[in-house]
Amino acid sequence: MLTNSIRLFRVGGIDVGVHYSWLVIFGLVTYSLGVGFFPQAVPGIPAAEAWILGAIAAILLFASVLLHELAHSFMAKARGLDAKSITLFIFGGVSNLAGEAKQPATEFLVAIVGPLMSFAIAGVSYLVAVNVAEPRVEATASYLAIINLLLGAFNLIPGFPLDGGRVLRSVVWSITGNLRRATDLAANMGKLVAYGFLAWGFLRLIDGDFLGGAWIALIGWFLHGAASSSLDQVVLDTRLRRVRVGDIVRPDTFTVPPGLPVAQLIEEVLLPANKRAVPVQHDGQLIGMVTLSDLVKIPAERRLTARVDEVMGGRRGVITVRPSDALSHAIGLLSEHDFEQMPVVEGERLIGMLTRADVMHQLLLREALDV
Repeated sequence: MLTNSIRLFRVGGIDVGVHYSWLVIFGLVTYSLGVGFFPQAVPGIPAAEAWILGAIAAILLFASVLLHELAHSFMAKARGLDAKSITLFIFGGVSNLAGEAKQPATEFLVAIVGPLMSFAIAGVSYLVAVNVAEPRVEATASYLAIINLLLGAFNLIPGFPLDGGRVLRSVVWSITGNLRRATDLAANMGKLVAYGFLAWGFLRLIDGDFLGGAWIALIGWFLHGAASSSLDQVVLDTRLRRVRVGDIVRPDTFTVPPGLPVAQLIEEVLLPANKRAVPVQHDGQLIGMVTLSDLVKIPAERRLTARVDEVMGGRRGVITVRPSDALSHAIGLLSEHDFEQMPVVEGERLIGMLTRADVMHQLLLREALDV
């Protein structure tokens, strides 16, 4: 799940939360509906009631986005992928799926089901709008029909990381049999779409629509970054798919005892060896890791008396990997826990430290040699 988010509930084993940025768009949608849409759609409605309907419609909008993302997640689970969480944020929603699809058909189905859900919601909302005579219900349902129709259509734009870009990738992947080539095409299409939004936003700014222009340009900037990140992830997966942790870890069995003074650790271990972290071992058992981020929290005057076991991380359990583990698994742990390095162990024996730098060096080397 995205950082800086609030967990709300759990559906079918999937955590659902909202990012703090969601509050911004919720406020903007409520304001625009309460001030602009409902007073026009329901003439004579009191201002307070228009604002309440605006808030209700905003909540229903995000419920629609949640159903869109749940459709992705449940289809992914049905096709053998692990759907961990969904986070609603300023641009809509994001499903956190573990790993990439292994077949073009899986990619296609997981991608297409989201827009189809949005179109289904639009259809149901339209039926409510034309069959319920109450003006407030009719206005709210009409808004949901239009916004979900636009949401589904927007997501079908054929550029990564939009659903349409994933559909495009699945089709090209199926035809060429080459995931990397398909991702290159879909990601480049995504960048073209992003440039289009940036240009559109710039033109709106020139015309004096500062809020609308800035919002459109922000969407373009987000799409460009997401397309680039998606391509980087596929490059990483492709180049390192068959690599094991033991293939790149550098043997290093050096550890420090838990009772070592912090000042001695800095002066006699970290600085001379140019290390940012070192494992802590007691009676042959790995019990923690002391890192640069642990040490910078300690005031200089305390370093003479503080001991390693008082400041080290991992006191509730050290997260490790084995030499036989897939490197992709280790990369996932490094990312999930925001680690710079991780101990590699064989049974109880420390083999060495796997670092982000080791991973990047291996990736760059394989890219240069086209391995």
